[in-house]
Amino acid sequence: MSYILLRYNGLYIFDDNLENFQKIDLELNLDDLKEIYKNKLPEKVKNYIKENDIFIGQRFDGYKYTEDISIIRKALEKIGEEKIDNKLFIDLLKEQISDSINRDEIIIQAISFLDDLNKSLNLFMERFREWYGLYFPEISQEIEDHEKFIRTIINSNREELMKKYNINKTMGGKIFEKEDLEIMNKISLKIKELYDLRKDLEDYIEKLMKEIAPNLSEIATPKIGARLILLAGGLKELSLLPSSTIQVLGAEKALFLHLSKGIKPPKHGVLFNHPYLQKLPPKRRGAMARTLASKISIAVKADLSRKIIYQKLKEELDKRFKELSEK
Repeated sequence: MSYILLRYNGLYIFDDNLENFQKIDLELNLDDLKEIYKNKLPEKVKNYIKENDIFIGQRFDGYKYTEDISIIRKALEKIGEEKIDNKLFIDLLKEQISDSINRDEIIIQAISFLDDLNKSLNLFMERFREWYGLYFPEISQEIEDHEKFIRTIINSNREELMKKYNINKTMGGKIFEKEDLEIMNKISLKIKELYDLRKDLEDYIEKLMKEIAPNLSEIATPKIGARLILLAGGLKELSLLPSSTIQVLGAEKALFLHLSKGIKPPKHGVLFNHPYLQKLPPKRRGAMARTLASKISIAVKADLSRKIIYQKLKEELDKRFKELSEK
């Protein structure tokens, strides 16, 4: 077993007593630094690492590490001061700032577009159901879910649907001409494409959230996490908010009424849609929302520093949920 310390001027391999070390000169470029920043070991370094080797104060996916302060201090004293390439660091900083801002803004735009798309779909479906109800009102009553309704009626005539849903006769359905049915079918196909787009967009937001804010994504769910970023104005801005504010993000109207008219303050905002809150009785949701907001506050700060801590936070959250469920 050896202790490993990866620095910008090379790789240091210590014996198990940290008394002697071997230095391997490596030229790390900008791509290597970006990999290290993501807790991934560059390929050029992997060839020198053995199975039981332990990194000193550095976490890399799939490798052992120690955060023992005495070991870290001793190793740094042994290697002495290192020469740092300032230009390389400046280039890395530019990349990080650019990536952070761009990806942050993309999340905000994507979740905003999803909201607009949902509003448009609801508007279209209300009008289309009213229109289709002139032709076959019973099927509209049979299927409440908008998306299921549109996927059911596409390329299906009234007789086929009556047979499929055991509807013996239609009480108010009117006779439509061929061209009337054709235009309704074209519209239904276009609306279906919008539902397909919504699913693609939701998958994209989930992937983006797990990339940019993995801790927040795991604790709050990707969609709620993205909405919190939108409401706060960015990931950094969200990290600066106290947990009490995070708890009521999205409930601004209710909070205003509380402050202006003295009604009861809101217990939660968008956190209301979290699975844990949905599974609890109303009187327990406030307590769960407080705990959830507290864990989200910690998770966001960890995301900014590129640390992965959601497993511990989830365990604490699960424990609190179980306690409230059993009360």
